[in-house]
Amino acid sequence: MPHRTVNPAQRPASERSAHSRPLTKLRTIDETAELFNTSTRTVRRLIDSGALPAHRLGRCVRISDLDIAVFLAANRSV
Repeated sequence: MPHRTVNPAQRPASERSAHSRPLTKLRTIDETAELFNTSTRTVRRLIDSGALPAHRLGRCVRISDLDIAVFLAANRSV
């Protein structure tokens, strides 16, 4: 039996919905500090104050690229 390629639009909605939302990269506190050119302590303070949203996965703390972009846009001084 030949293999048939299925158009993603022809898949049932239950199969499409899991793949329709783009995933954003989750960065560590160290990566975020390097991106901001600050210390990890500054990034932790921003998270603790609520200024920078973070995702806690067990003991791991991750910051999404989308949250970083929103934070930087909101705190632009020029």
